[in-house]
Amino acid sequence: MKNTIDKIVDDIELPTVAVKKHEQLFFTTLMHTKKSAAIGILFLVLPFLFLSGVILKHYLHVDFGIFTAVYEWIGALDRKYGDASAWNWAIRLLLLLGPLVALAVNLLAITHFRYEKANRAIVLVLKIKWLNILLIAVCTGIVVTFFSYLLIENS
Repeated sequence: MKNTIDKIVDDIELPTVAVKKHEQLFFTTLMHTKKSAAIGILFLVLPFLFLSGVILKHYLHVDFGIFTAVYEWIGALDRKYGDASAWNWAIRLLLLLGPLVALAVNLLAITHFRYEKANRAIVLVLKIKWLNILLIAVCTGIVVTFFSYLLIENS
């Protein structure tokens, strides 16, 4: 009986691992999710405070501390210096491009790519990281709001 088992064990092929194949399955992470969330929040602070101030002040007629203070501060700078101030242009760029940068950073954090040569295909994987997904949704809302306003106001 023992000889039969030894013979069966000797006849079994041992599995091998193709290291090259596993290297191809490695997904490239472009950004760390926690760092990208922190960067996204930093880029969203000013636009969020500004939009909140606009909504509270003009639509709800409420003066609510820092939210309306940021809106009034940006409006005062714009009235005082106009288009001639580099400071005003920096604030405008931060208001418009900040959410776009935050959106891109958070999308890069949850998106992983891999190229399969055999199929000539790019495999795209989205990791479920709820903080990053929430920030992507907030960024998208802010970007849509700003650009809708720009299109409607300047049409």
